Amino acid sequence: MGGRSFRTKLLVLIVGALVLLQMATLTVVHLAGRADLHRAISEELRVGSRVLDRLLDARGRRLSDSVRVLAADFAFREAIASGDMPTITSVLLNHGSRIDADAVFLISLDGRVDADTLDGRYAGRPFPNAALLERAREAGEAAAIVSLDGLLAPQPIAWVCIGFEIDDSVLGDLNRLTGLEVSLWSVASGRKASLISTLPPDAQEAIRSHALPVASGVQLEEARLDLDDVAYESLVRPLETSDGSTINMLLQRSIEDAERPLRQLELRMFALSALALLVAIVAATFFARGVSRPLMSLAKATQRIARGDYSTPVALSQDDEIGRLAESFDTMRTGIEQREEQIRHQATHDALTGLPNRTLFLDRLTQAIAVAKRMGRQVGILMMDVDRFKEINDTLGHRFGDDLLIEFGRRLRQATRECDTVARLGGDEFAVMFDVDDAARATDVARRVSGPLETPFALAGVSIDVKASMGIALYPTHADDAGALMTHADVAMYDSKRNHSAFAVYEPGRDEHSLRRLAILSELRHAVAADQLELHYQPKIDFKNERADHAEALVRWRHPVHGMMPPDEFIPLAEQSGNIGMITKWVLRRAVRDCGAWQSAGLTLTVAVNLSALDLLDPELPTFISGLLHDGGLPPSCFVLEITESAIMRDAAHARKILSDLKNRGITLSIDDYGTGYSSLAHLRRLPVDELKIDKSFVANLGGGSAEDSVIVRSTIELGHNMGLRVIAEGVENEAAWKELQALGCDMAQGYYVSRPLPSDQFVAWMRESRWGVG
Repeated sequence: MGGRSFRTKLLVLIVGALVLLQMATLTVVHLAGRADLHRAISEELRVGSRVLDRLLDARGRRLSDSVRVLAADFAFREAIASGDMPTITSVLLNHGSRIDADAVFLISLDGRVDADTLDGRYAGRPFPNAALLERAREAGEAAAIVSLDGLLAPQPIAWVCIGFEIDDSVLGDLNRLTGLEVSLWSVASGRKASLISTLPPDAQEAIRSHALPVASGVQLEEARLDLDDVAYESLVRPLETSDGSTINMLLQRSIEDAERPLRQLELRMFALSALALLVAIVAATFFARGVSRPLMSLAKATQRIARGDYSTPVALSQDDEIGRLAESFDTMRTGIEQREEQIRHQATHDALTGLPNRTLFLDRLTQAIAVAKRMGRQVGILMMDVDRFKEINDTLGHRFGDDLLIEFGRRLRQATRECDTVARLGGDEFAVMFDVDDAARATDVARRVSGPLETPFALAGVSIDVKASMGIALYPTHADDAGALMTHADVAMYDSKRNHSAFAVYEPGRDEHSLRRLAILSELRHAVAADQLELHYQPKIDFKNERADHAEALVRWRHPVHGMMPPDEFIPLAEQSGNIGMITKWVLRRAVRDCGAWQSAGLTLTVAVNLSALDLLDPELPTFISGLLHDGGLPPSCFVLEITESAIMRDAAHARKILSDLKNRGITLSIDDYGTGYSSLAHLRRLPVDELKIDKSFVANLGGGSAEDSVIVRSTIELGHNMGLRVIAEGVENEAAWKELQALGCDMAQGYYVSRPLPSDQFVAWMRESRWGVG
């Protein structure tokens, strides 16, 4: 494992803090204890010194009292007066024995010792401490410490001197009272130093050899002495004597003995600390586990969330910060789940219509094909798009286009079953997937789907007829996989567009033609920018003056690969893709430019330009044309706009509105290909048009004995004249047709009999050279 866990780190932190705290506590206690111990030892030594002083003082007062009693004894005074030495000696011994005195002297007035209890050792000799005797004469009594071949503490009274010896028993009493080791030694002039002590013999030898010379003469000093490998805290002080001798007292406290209770206390504290630490470690372990367990639960929850498992709630039954953190994690879980569900939905559904998108449709189609392969069934798909959608979108606005797509998708959904899949593949392209038994069943589905689409779409106050081109492809008849099946349905859809049929079933072998068509459709978008389009002009001859006063502008595409392409090959594709408006505006600009150039050259002509049905959906078209004429310096009368019957009938009300606007601007309007549409005479009379053009299909057979076509042409000419319209015939291929039209009273004619469409420069040359031209 890489690195320690949080539980281990927390446990180490807590235990480490406790150990440091206890170590600090024990260190402080140890240092404070040592400091207190040394202060206590120092104080003990000083107290011991004072105890010794008081002990000696108490013994001195006792001797003083005894001396007074002895001095007041009448029999003793009589014995002194009579010089009865045996009696005196007996009294001194008895009295000294009663008070535990070690030495009793009877001193004559001249300072000699008359008797003593020391076996007469001092009898007849001067009292050894004349200074003490002198002080007694002055004060009536005196007390002092003197050295008499040893350490003595007499208490003389007047002429009687009583003393006791400071020996091992005295020091032992002080040792028992204070617990201190006591040593006394004296150094008298010319005498060997004597020592009495409560120390062990080895320590006494050590103190003789090391301590005595150093301590002599010190008034009061504390020191640490090591005696026989034992450390003592020591206090050295001198005892005042009256005979000039040096007596030193050494009070000592064994440091080891003094420290023993402290060490025991420290050991107990250490044991208690260790026990407390052990308890703390156990408690910290449970605490760390209590803290880490919910954190581990949260970590596992985050791992589940990271794996995409949002089904398990993040729940901890704790009313604390971790519990609130768990609540936050659970809120995050539900938020992420909702957002991912939203993202998944957005990734597989169209944002505008809410229908499945291409990705989901392809996935469902793949699954349906897999199931159909196992079950031996068929799967059918319909590919469709909205005819003229780009023009509608550009003309009426994107909001209108979006609403149209939404309504289109809703109608598709209503026309299909729950088990069918309706998808928006992109733009105005939709698809429907369904189970099918045969091709006939597939066409039934197409008819059922197209039914609701025939009802006009009323959106934002505008009613518009919308058609859809549909392509049908079946698995396994037309393809074995989803991608190929969609491609073939797309090919069939464009066949439907080209044939102007509601739907078409895929036919093998159409792919090559479809690919060429798709390539042309893609390249058409760049044709205008690459200046690949050209305008050719076909003259119109007025039968009255037999002059070419009019010309029709016809667009051609000089394709870099396919060469010169006629409008019949690419104009329908432009209408299907919504690019017709771009081409129409290019034609209008070029026609205005050429017409202006001709007028500047002295050639006055009226030019006709064809409009698509989609062009009539553009409410800005009249303004655009007026602007072009104004910028070109041309009057509106020199411009004619030709519109087919079918284009007007797609949305008659809107077309009539646009045409009226154009008419009001002075532009001449013409009905093109008259006779091929389904407009009624009443409807035709309501249109603000100026011309009728008889379709070439009726003109082509004139002069060849076709009575039916002659009747249609005559009726059309008479109808147009009765309505006050100028009648033009197109497609005149021979002289017989020309003469018959002239006999029927037709106003103008055009066709290959007069001239094929010519580029601008060739057209100008023709106008100058032809018998119908300006000459």
